[in-house]
Amino acid sequence: MASKMSKQMGLLMLQQFLDDDDDIDNLLYAAAVSGYQNLSLCYISILKKRNKIPRILNYAETVIPEYSNEEFRRRFRMNKETFLVLVEQLRGSRNYKTISLEKQVLIFLKYVSSQMTLQAIADYFGVCEYSVFEIVKCLANVICEKLLAQYIRWPSNNQVQENVQKFSQKGFPGVIGAIDGTHIPIRAPKEYHENYINRKSFHSIILQGICDHDMHFLDVFSGWPGSVHDSRVFKNSLIFNKFENDSANMFFGNSHLLGDSAYGLQNWLMTPYKDYGNLTRNQRKYNFVHSSTRMVIEHAFGALKGRFRRLKYLDILDIQKAVEVSLSCCVLHELCLSTHDDMTEYIEEGVVENTEVNNFVEVHNPTDNAETKRSAIMDNLI
Repeated sequence: MASKMSKQMGLLMLQQFLDDDDDIDNLLYAAAVSGYQNLSLCYISILKKRNKIPRILNYAETVIPEYSNEEFRRRFRMNKETFLVLVEQLRGSRNYKTISLEKQVLIFLKYVSSQMTLQAIADYFGVCEYSVFEIVKCLANVICEKLLAQYIRWPSNNQVQENVQKFSQKGFPGVIGAIDGTHIPIRAPKEYHENYINRKSFHSIILQGICDHDMHFLDVFSGWPGSVHDSRVFKNSLIFNKFENDSANMFFGNSHLLGDSAYGLQNWLMTPYKDYGNLTRNQRKYNFVHSSTRMVIEHAFGALKGRFRRLKYLDILDIQKAVEVSLSCCVLHELCLSTHDDMTEYIEEGVVENTEVNNFVEVHNPTDNAETKRSAIMDNLI
């Protein structure tokens, strides 16, 4: 306990120096990300380094308020209205108290919407690198804790019927949503880093998503290592247990999800016919309609990664923090949809990045009911 208290006191002392002299960013940042080791050494080093670092002054206070809505959107990947809604929804929550909430949210948006370094963001906003690090960590956590359940939730029975109707217009009957996984590239973790290397030979965590016809996420789940196949991630997610144990309530009116061949055929999850070169004409048509309808989840991930470019590479060692950043971006995606913040321009950019990584076909023995249901759907598509 005493050791923990001394570390906290040390950080407070270091932060006091930051408030006066911002030239010690890297020292304090290094102390923070390394588990606050060698604080006394950092403290002594800080005393020796007192030169001011030039920064942009009052960018958030005087420059940003003068931006037009389009200029603001180009820089923060959302419009002013959405930004103001986010600020109000976070007001009163735990945050980095020494900086105004509006400025913190701007810093967080600049971080998730770009691949700028923490140092560059710090220079833009006239703060230290450690402050950016703490703001990102804090707001990602608060957004997940406070807003995720509010914005991302399973549809009510009435909403299920609406989803089914909208998906039917795309050609496939009985669909609530589409499921898939996408890889979020990350920095190699210090522990068990080999588990996070996917088949494309880069480190990643998997973000699983289920979305409706309008690219609204109905469920998200993140954190499993990139080497793990989508089917295993799905079976270890909370939503899978709900599907298995309460499918009648989760899939009102015998509805279902659409998933690719990485998932096993279930009565509540329709997958394509496996193509070994001997598919019938009707099965090929079924697969075509299935694929074109399921494409909405690809577009949802495309919009997500296209708008929030940080998801193209998370330079974060702490896996839990990487998960919170990725999930907080999903919440912001939903917030943008709720305020009709257009995403069209981001979809193509993100889809290009969202290539298949673990190309894997689930080995699964479907139930007779699931096979019968799929065959009936196929027959109705003729």
